[in-house]
Amino acid sequence: MRTIIKIIGVIALLLLVFDQSRSIYRLDDSHYITVWKRLGNKCFITLDKHYSIFKPSKYIETTNDNFVTIVIDKQHANSDFVLYSRQDKAVNIVGYQSKIIYNNDEYDEFKKQYYENNNHKIHHLYFSIDIKEKLISKFSED
Repeated sequence: MRTIIKIIGVIALLLLVFDQSRSIYRLDDSHYITVWKRLGNKCFITLDKHYSIFKPSKYIETTNDNFVTIVIDKQHANSDFVLYSRQDKAVNIVGYQSKIIYNNDEYDEFKKQYYENNNHKIHHLYFSIDIKEKLISKFSED
């Protein structure tokens, strides 16, 4: 009986470890992003630190192989973020009030709105991540 309990415990621990692949990125002193890759090709992205094993109340849900850019306007507290999805992958946003989503075919509009002369706008945080490869770039201009 003890052997069965130990085997079940080891299997549960392995499932928990494999389902908890997350990275927390610091954008500046007050902005963090958590990227939580889960089993079943689901990825949760939160605009803060998230350590719980439970799904957060506010999140961006996409696939584990998407590439997204998140832009945060540091001057407007009521503007949560803008998201640009570079691939034709599903994106579902839950719990955030103010948000704008640009899909892959809307890149020109996104660029016109959030870049000036091909440069990042002042007072904005830019965070791009290739979720599959865990490649990130972040930029802040003040």
